[in-house]
Amino acid sequence: MQSIPVLSVELTSDIVNQKSSVIHLMSNASQNYLTNVETFFDDVMAHEQEMETDVLPDVALPHAKSSAVKTPFIVVGKYLDGIIWNNGNQVKLVIMIGAPEHADKAHLAIIAKLATHLADDDFIATLLNSDTQSLADKVRGLYE
Repeated sequence: MQSIPVLSVELTSDIVNQKSSVIHLMSNASQNYLTNVETFFDDVMAHEQEMETDVLPDVALPHAKSSAVKTPFIVVGKYLDGIIWNNGNQVKLVIMIGAPEHADKAHLAIIAKLATHLADDDFIATLLNSDTQSLADKVRGLYE
């Protein structure tokens, strides 16, 4: 599997009051991998409407295949006080995945590899106990 760029963002109390603010910040941080930040943001938010992405305790995995994505990427951030995501669920770790619209297998491979590791409670605990840059490094290490 090719190396995947993994970016980190600092989630602060002024932007964690809505998941859309978090997704917007992460989309902006990804601009080097996008042709259009707003198109990608809209695609992620549309996917959020279709299905809940906070499928694990403490973790949300917002993602989209989008015509605005030039190359697959991942953005990570955490906020230990929790971010209300869906149905009052508070997540502490947000891992956003962007994939080109035509990258069916690449997108699924990224999610599958990540999901395998996120099924391990020890791995999640390690991520939650890491600073933001170390968090990005640990996720990046899955794809190297």
